[in-house]
Amino acid sequence: MAGRMLIIDDHPLVRDAVIATMDAIAPGSRIDLAASFAEARRLLAHDDGYDLLLLDLSLPDSTGFEALKTLRAQYPGIPVAVLSSATDRETIVRCIDLGASGYIPKTYRAEAMTHALRMVSSGHVYVPREAIDTRREVNEPLRAKPPGGDPRGLGLTDRQCDVLRLLVRGLPNKLICRHLQLAEGTVKVHVSAVLRALGARNRTQAVIAASRMGLRLLE
Repeated sequence: MAGRMLIIDDHPLVRDAVIATMDAIAPGSRIDLAASFAEARRLLAHDDGYDLLLLDLSLPDSTGFEALKTLRAQYPGIPVAVLSSATDRETIVRCIDLGASGYIPKTYRAEAMTHALRMVSSGHVYVPREAIDTRREVNEPLRAKPPGGDPRGLGLTDRQCDVLRLLVRGLPNKLICRHLQLAEGTVKVHVSAVLRALGARNRTQAVIAASRMGLRLLE
């Protein structure tokens, strides 16, 4: 479970619901709050040791996807899951394209919200059904779920699992190279192997496929 989480949301009821859920599924987790993007940036500038960021797309001082873009650029090593009232497929897939490692609709009832938060806080990828149930994203048949959500069950090596973990976090190849101290050509080979194992043609499809398979991607 994520030991430290930052909730970036200006709706007290939403924040309270997330805190109550996390207290139930991961007692002892440290949860910080930011009611605006500016406040979140101040907290991150002071301490960027968070295991997970939960980001509302509709903050009072940030429009649309700008906050997500900025967080992925400035803190590529911290997973970001989006928490939003929008449930249209276009918005969900756009967030994944921008590097979100999960998407949780605020419209979910308590049981579904608990499941989604348990997934993202445990290192799994969570993408709602609205984005998953489509042949346009993953055209090949769904691969069998590996035991325990271990991506090595797909035939991936430990290094390829490392690449998958960073790919799902939205890191480009150059940052994956730097993080893993690998040559760019080597990373490209690993990325190709990961996409092939997931039955995906690109990174967005890879995130969706990882969600469908329930892969566990914590380090």
